[in-house]
Amino acid sequence: MFTFVHPNRSQKDNSRFKSVSFDVEEDTVLHGFAGYFDTILFGDVTLSINPKTHSDGMFSWFPIFFPIKEPIYVHKGEKVSVSFWRNCTAKNIWYEWCVTSPIVKPIHNSNGRSYTIGL
Repeated sequence: MFTFVHPNRSQKDNSRFKSVSFDVEEDTVLHGFAGYFDTILFGDVTLSINPKTHSDGMFSWFPIFFPIKEPIYVHKGEKVSVSFWRNCTAKNIWYEWCVTSPIVKPIHNSNGRSYTIGL
């Protein structure tokens, strides 16, 4: 979802925003979203916790779970849309998210209320 290039001289900070959509393949209950991390360190040297490209021996980094306070029943053929914000201050980074389809839900973790990552 988000790409970072270091050093970052072209942007003031590393805040980001993106909306994504998913096609629902089966009737189910949506409880949240999983987030994974992968990186290119140099040339062909990579690290990944993404299940599709997982690096052998990667056990110190873990997926992140973006929960939804109230689960949503979704049906095959529907589209789920969600917006994510990555926010930064000099001391913290945090994510905010909200489902915008098939129904609109409140923003979760507004202003880092429940969780931040310290710098």
